[in-house]
Amino acid sequence: MWVVLLLVATLAGGWWVTGGAPADELTAAVDHVRGTPALPPPTADVVALADAAHLSEKGRQIFYTTRPQILDAAAFAGRCGDVGVSPRLGAGGRVGCYEPGSDSIVVYRPADPRVAGQAVTTAAHETLHAVWGRLTPAERAELTPILDAATAAVPADDDVHEQIAGSVGAHAENRPTEEFAYLGTQVDGLDPRLEAVYARYITDRPALVAVDTGLRDLLDGMAATITTASHALVDAENANGQARAQLTADRSSLEYYRQAYQSKADEVAAMSSGARSRLRLSWVWWDGTKLPMAPAEQTLASAAALIARDDAALAARDAPITAAAAAAAAERTRIDASVADLNALQDQMDPTAAH
Repeated sequence: MWVVLLLVATLAGGWWVTGGAPADELTAAVDHVRGTPALPPPTADVVALADAAHLSEKGRQIFYTTRPQILDAAAFAGRCGDVGVSPRLGAGGRVGCYEPGSDSIVVYRPADPRVAGQAVTTAAHETLHAVWGRLTPAERAELTPILDAATAAVPADDDVHEQIAGSVGAHAENRPTEEFAYLGTQVDGLDPRLEAVYARYITDRPALVAVDTGLRDLLDGMAATITTASHALVDAENANGQARAQLTADRSSLEYYRQAYQSKADEVAAMSSGARSRLRLSWVWWDGTKLPMAPAEQTLASAAALIARDDAALAARDAPITAAAAAAAAERTRIDASVADLNALQDQMDPTAAH
């Protein structure tokens, strides 16, 4: 026991004399003397998140010290629901948390790589909670009113207000740390005094904020594309429906005139040749075409020609309408698939839905 105490004293004395031994090295040495296992090296997944979050060396040291767990939906279930945990809220609920008592971070990572940025923002967010707990009371007291002012300056319709309120809940005392974490990861261009603090732990904060912005832009862009395509499809379906209805009406009109023609032709055919030669007819066709007064056989011949003309024209109109209907049906299927993809992507961001 005396040997252990002597070694600890020597370590402390060496640090006092040099004034330069990093705190993490001293802690590791003391832990080794006390028999406490040193922290394991961070996993490749943890390092990748630290890289993507643009954490500085100091930021990485804090992040790694919290022994972050990067979990899928099944493993994440129930991990961030305890009182005293600082949760980050995503689109569907809690997606990560920092437990001050155990100084530990849990991050939910969606399976779909398109929304992998959520885990990056969450990792940085929870790291900033750990940072806040390590700031001096004087620093926290100085930053709190600056954070309040910065939050008030964010547009009222920004989701960050709802996220902060949801994470604070009934624990008003947690508002400063929540503002510190949310603003630091999701809002750019803050007070220089805040930026100076963030710069200790994040090397490129605009790039970090862009991760969250990019994720929002992805989802908003998908939704906007679906909306635009849906409106265009409705217009096309309406136009096609009107064209089909008009074609149906025109066919009915032609059929009526066909029967009228046939009836008149039969009537004329039944006349004597003298009566036929004296009979004169005129006709206004269903589409407004005028057949002027002329010998009956001439008028009937002109009507027969109009029937042949209209049969061909109506058949020609049918083909593009049928093709347009098929194209609209294919587009409807494509849009429905896009909606399902967006819904699935949003579900991926919510561990309770993805599980």
